[in-house]
Amino acid sequence: MSRIDIPATIDAAPEASRPLLDAVTKLLGSAPNLFRLAANSPAALEGYLGIFGALGKGSLPAPTRERIALAIAEFNGCGYCPA
Repeated sequence: MSRIDIPATIDAAPEASRPLLDAVTKLLGSAPNLFRLAANSPAALEGYLGIFGALGKGSLPAPTRERIALAIAEFNGCGYCPA
């Protein structure tokens, strides 16, 4: 099965994605793999960040959103997400 390469660093990402990944790093402290994977397509990364930002404006507090995300990750059997 072929795989999509994940840029190892922000500098390895397409040039148009770098400012977006810099912003993610400032917000989260690092650029998680999902963001770096989406960075292969600057348009996809920009769209994902738009959704991420819109959902962050919801009425649920951050700890509740995190608990929901962890519960869904566990339900889906994702070993990476809870880590």
